[in-house]
Amino acid sequence: MYAMIELTEADVDIASRPSGGAVLGGCHREPVTEVGILAYQAAWDAGFRAEAESLERVFASLVPHIEHVGTTAIPGSAARPIIDIAVGITKPTAERSLQETLRGYGYRARAESDFGTRLYVRWQRGLPTHHVHVVEYLGKQWQQMLRFRDVLRIDTRLAREYEWLRRRFAGLHPANRIACARAKATFITSIVNQAR
Repeated sequence: MYAMIELTEADVDIASRPSGGAVLGGCHREPVTEVGILAYQAAWDAGFRAEAESLERVFASLVPHIEHVGTTAIPGSAARPIIDIAVGITKPTAERSLQETLRGYGYRARAESDFGTRLYVRWQRGLPTHHVHVVEYLGKQWQQMLRFRDVLRIDTRLAREYEWLRRRFAGLHPANRIACARAKATFITSIVNQAR
């Protein structure tokens, strides 16, 4: 049904990101910290549920729809221990009024995620623990994130292929997040397009 995508270094942009704290588009960027891929942990789901309760309160005025996405949402799949959360709201730009409240919960805004969503990163003891992607509810990014998650939950072979891809590029480019992100994006786009 799905063909494995073989990517080489030529498929990936090798440009490096700046290190150290930097300000991008008015958003503070934490120093680049490498977080390795770990075996699946059931605690990730509990961590999502606890964080979702807090986010429900923060975004209450915007009537949010909250979903666990990313590889920590795929049972049995190894992942970086960073919980990805999609927050779908009718008007994504309205979240800017909540930035100070999110800051109180340990979140810092990033200009944009690799998926074109507004991204907030929660840091604890110098490590990223949560990524909150604020998107238009039922919009393109919302549908793509949920479709990809759902396909990998159903197809364990595909989930293993995605894990292999992430491990391979993390090994080839351990400090180059752009390279890893581009490799993942190609795979994700392929799966989302085939799943329609």
